[in-house]
Amino acid sequence: MTSPGDAPPVKPPPSFSPGVPRVASKARYPDQRRDSSPALGSTSDLAGSRINTSPTPPLSATTADLPIRIASPHARSVRSITPQLTRSTLGSPLEGRFEGSEDIRSLIARAFSPVVAVYASADTDELVRQKGFKGGFWELIRPFGEDVHGKVVIRDIIGAGHGWEDYGVHFVDLGGVVQNRSPGQDSSPLAQVEEVLERQLNSADDPLVGSVQPNDVLGMPSTSSIYKFFLRQLLSASPVSSHETFRHPVACVIAISSRNTAPLESLRQLYADTSNGDKKMPPWVHSEFLRYYVLVHDEDRDDITESTKLYDQMKRHFGLHCHLLRLRSNQCVVTDDDSVRVPECEWLSPSEHLQGVGQTDGVPYLFDSDVMAIKTFVRELVAQSVIPFMENRVAVWNDQVASRRRGLSGRFMSLSRRWTGFGAGSRSSFAGSGSGGVSGNYDAVHGFYKPDTPEAILRKLADFAFMLRDWKLSASTYELVRSDYGNDKAWRYHAGAHEMCAVSMLLNPLAISGKTKLETVDQMLETACYSYLTRCSDATNGLRCLTLAIELLKSRGGSATESATRWAMRAMDIGLVGSIGQILFSERVSACYASKVGLGSGVWKQGSRRRKAGMWSVFAADLWLKNRKPALASASLEEAERLYADVLDTDGVFPMPEMQSFIDNLRHAIRVQYLGARGLDTDEYADDSTAPLETQATEETSEKLDKRSHRRSLMGIPNSTDPGSLNPPPVTRENETPSHDDFERA
Repeated sequence: MTSPGDAPPVKPPPSFSPGVPRVASKARYPDQRRDSSPALGSTSDLAGSRINTSPTPPLSATTADLPIRIASPHARSVRSITPQLTRSTLGSPLEGRFEGSEDIRSLIARAFSPVVAVYASADTDELVRQKGFKGGFWELIRPFGEDVHGKVVIRDIIGAGHGWEDYGVHFVDLGGVVQNRSPGQDSSPLAQVEEVLERQLNSADDPLVGSVQPNDVLGMPSTSSIYKFFLRQLLSASPVSSHETFRHPVACVIAISSRNTAPLESLRQLYADTSNGDKKMPPWVHSEFLRYYVLVHDEDRDDITESTKLYDQMKRHFGLHCHLLRLRSNQCVVTDDDSVRVPECEWLSPSEHLQGVGQTDGVPYLFDSDVMAIKTFVRELVAQSVIPFMENRVAVWNDQVASRRRGLSGRFMSLSRRWTGFGAGSRSSFAGSGSGGVSGNYDAVHGFYKPDTPEAILRKLADFAFMLRDWKLSASTYELVRSDYGNDKAWRYHAGAHEMCAVSMLLNPLAISGKTKLETVDQMLETACYSYLTRCSDATNGLRCLTLAIELLKSRGGSATESATRWAMRAMDIGLVGSIGQILFSERVSACYASKVGLGSGVWKQGSRRRKAGMWSVFAADLWLKNRKPALASASLEEAERLYADVLDTDGVFPMPEMQSFIDNLRHAIRVQYLGARGLDTDEYADDSTAPLETQATEETSEKLDKRSHRRSLMGIPNSTDPGSLNPPPVTRENETPSHDDFERA
């Protein structure tokens, strides 16, 4: 390696755009020094908080206990038995406005974390491959970015600081961003999501590995891990697109190693590749993103004194956005005293799951010193460079673009364009087009705005504010620009602005306090879905929009849960989800109805939807059975029995004989299918004088229910009235058993 002093002077590439101070971000954290690493937890914490070290319980410890649990005709007697198929393994579709609700909101917020591209030199990737990571430097640091150690403080547009414990970034390979397809995506990602779900459920391992323990707060268990897995896959399915900048890189990590013979020249060449070379961004991605330079020092083979000199020279050439990462090049094995298991990647996309990304020959391990060094590097990158850079850009764009649009000059320009056509030829003015005219900035042939146009900058400002979790600013910015997209007939932009405006309002805990605002959110969701599905044929983003609406409306509680059920039924009715998705959404409808708290006392409570929740759980159990998943069908049936037991004061016996027969036959069919799948003799449970059990449970009894319109309610077919606003049953006196006619009217 050449001496740093012999290296020729190199003109430092810009880290920020002109006019943006390069050192201003460091002054905001005077208490954090680069020579003092943040305090880290114990060795046991270094493996990551999402690793489940305890063995996952099997679906059933013995086959003898399962028929006892399923054969129990009463929900209350079921709860008195210690079952082998417990909710600690299978989870539950129910979750109230408690820990489960906050967990889903956190998952949604983390799905839209900033993207940091990684571009490493060949010598750096080779060093990391020696440690057992075939994907190179990006694969090594990727899982550590999903959960930044410690609290991350972010300042909103007015300067108020907010601390977040669950903040993270998504590390991506720069080549994958560059080679990704341009706008105009088809619905193939949804097929990949369904295929991944089928593989997960059909795998030899327990499909519910990593499921959370039940949350017994007021009898509202946590969301099933299957649904959380589906939600993560759906939120990871959308590729890089022009109409939103969530997957555009906010920063790029440029890395070289201490083995490099021409380090400064290599850094300059890597930077040139990201600006004008093979790694240049597509024309609809803004090239103004932060460059962060990393020197990877080989602790086992190189001299730290020489690496320190080189690192100081890097800071003089490229500014303070640099880091010296000290790693061992030897491979770590589990038998080493200081070995730590590498955390698993939470945000693998469906295509990566299908390609086997993340599947290694053995469990990857790192030395304890390596884990501490990587965590320190990631925290400094995020807290001292990425977050201040994003805050800086939000302030600049808000002052130069959004404020002018909101001000009097922007409104005057809007009226001038609409009524007189004044200024229609100006395409680069920050005043831009107003809410009433066509800007001419939209390239209809290629389907995108250029990154320097006001419409693109406003969308990027809103997305940055959303990723910084300043949802008030993001909602107002989306609302400011959404009409411009409609005027320009930029329908994918139009749909995305309406979708994220509604999501921002739902995530903001201080918004959506009245019925009028809830109706406004529903209208925005309706517009977004229409544009996605009808005008753009974009089923992936259409389903994402509906799924986000379901979860965030459900977390609001009250009348918002009725809207959540309607959107879930809409997704199933128009066929956006496959066979497994239909079951999962049926469970979510049940969860929405079950979370509706009724008023009053006695068996029937005004506004309660426990019976509807039970019926949708029965429907989910029936669908799980048809998909040959008896264990999951048993879980859904148990949930239905519990819900009905909370409503019917008859010790679990249904007043309507046809409904009781349907439940009994379904329970019997689940037991037989479960035993048959394990090669056990089921002759003693078969009834030769009747049709096959599954046919009896799903066809004959269903015809009886159709006569009374109960099957219609189970299938979610909309009636002439709103399915979520059916008249509640008559209120009865306390401890009074509802009559048969009461059940019929319900």
